Amino acid sequence: MKSIQQRLLTSLLIGLPLLWVLTSSFIAWRLWHEINEMNDTQITQVARYLIGVTPKEDKNTHQKEASENKHTAKIYNLDSKQLSGDLSLGDIGEAEDDYMGFAIWDREGRLLMADENGQSFAFLPDQRGFLEEQDSAYQRLNPFSKRWRLFYVHDDHDDKHEDRVIAVGQNLESRKEMIINAMSVQVLPMLIELFAFMGLVILLIRRGFMPLAKISDELEQRQPQDDSPITADVPKEIQPLVTALNVLFVKVADTLAREQRFTADASHELRSPLAALKLQADLLQQQILQLSGVESGGEDENQLFYHAQRISDGIERATHLVEQLLILAKIEPQQQLPHEQPESPDWLLLTDIVLSDVNRHAREKHIQLKRTVICDNPADILPILINPILFKLLIRNLLDNAIRYCPDSSKIELQLDSNAIRVVDNGLGVEPEQLIRLSERFYRPAGQSQLGSGLGLSIANRIAELHDLKLEFTNCSEPETGFIVTISNKK
Repeated sequence: MKSIQQRLLTSLLIGLPLLWVLTSSFIAWRLWHEINEMNDTQITQVARYLIGVTPKEDKNTHQKEASENKHTAKIYNLDSKQLSGDLSLGDIGEAEDDYMGFAIWDREGRLLMADENGQSFAFLPDQRGFLEEQDSAYQRLNPFSKRWRLFYVHDDHDDKHEDRVIAVGQNLESRKEMIINAMSVQVLPMLIELFAFMGLVILLIRRGFMPLAKISDELEQRQPQDDSPITADVPKEIQPLVTALNVLFVKVADTLAREQRFTADASHELRSPLAALKLQADLLQQQILQLSGVESGGEDENQLFYHAQRISDGIERATHLVEQLLILAKIEPQQQLPHEQPESPDWLLLTDIVLSDVNRHAREKHIQLKRTVICDNPADILPILINPILFKLLIRNLLDNAIRYCPDSSKIELQLDSNAIRVVDNGLGVEPEQLIRLSERFYRPAGQSQLGSGLGLSIANRIAELHDLKLEFTNCSEPETGFIVTISNKK
């Protein structure tokens, strides 16, 4: 599920532009309608004005003039520039010559009066009102490759004067330009406001969720044993959650402290009786050996020695298990390395100490231990910061595991490389399906006769995780046999 912040930003950043598009579309539609209506009203007003101000000729006079000279007509050619004047020099704005036009004909179709644009208008004696686009005559009114909105009116209300047909037109390109300019005045500021508002939304949402981000960072770095309350300044809606978390911190820290005390006390109390039992088992073995030396050794003495040996092995296994459990209990709750400052290790010195610790166990099984530095310079060995105590435990567990499960007279090699540390043995290896389970707690492959608790590799894997490292378990490539554990960086 996406975060609340991401969902809010996605919803608003999609919804606001969509709302703006819908609003702008409505404004554009209303502007188009209102400006068209306004311009159509202007056209009709101009037509009424022309009806009132143009000179009217008497029918008899017109017939007399027509009989005297049939080829001449009284035409008034008016220049639009002269009519509009030089408005570009004033404060009104620039006047367009082709914005409007008009033409006046008599009933015979002779042009009586027109401006430059009106001379190209078609005489349509039967047309009244606006000439719509679907009219077939509309296509003939396009002499300048411009579309015109034309209005026709007949001045036939006076019987004494000549009937006239008046046409007033307006250039639709100019009308569209007017609409676009009006929309620009409205839409462009809204577009700027939209981007400014979206930026403000992003800023406010991020600032609003900043306390939650601070709480998340603090929780990520918090240790389980830390019972100190969260002190971040949070909104009132989040304060109950913070209060509940502070109470939970105290409970968790108290529970962990009690568990650690119990583990430490139990381990301490178990060590003493186990050590006493081990001592008594050893004394029993010595006594049996002494009695078998004085008297003729019989089958009973051999059975007693065998059982004493098994008791001693069981006690040793229980002691080892208690030690491993104590170590696991200490490192498992940790989310990162202990507070002691990690340091850059001296790998040669550290591995000398570990090899010395496990050497006695290896000699008992006649196993040869070997350390190999693969890189040219020892200072280049796996350059990381470690907790020396924990890392010694990690390598010792790996070597102890190899010694424990390798046959007698095997060879175990500790390889130090620039990008990894490996423990390689020439034992029997592990079944491929069991490799992925080796780091599980208390897991031991079937058929094992060696003493062990199944916790050694689990502890090693946990220490590697605390150092941001990984353990990889593989078998040696055929035809060789053996087992390889690799310690390397996760990245």
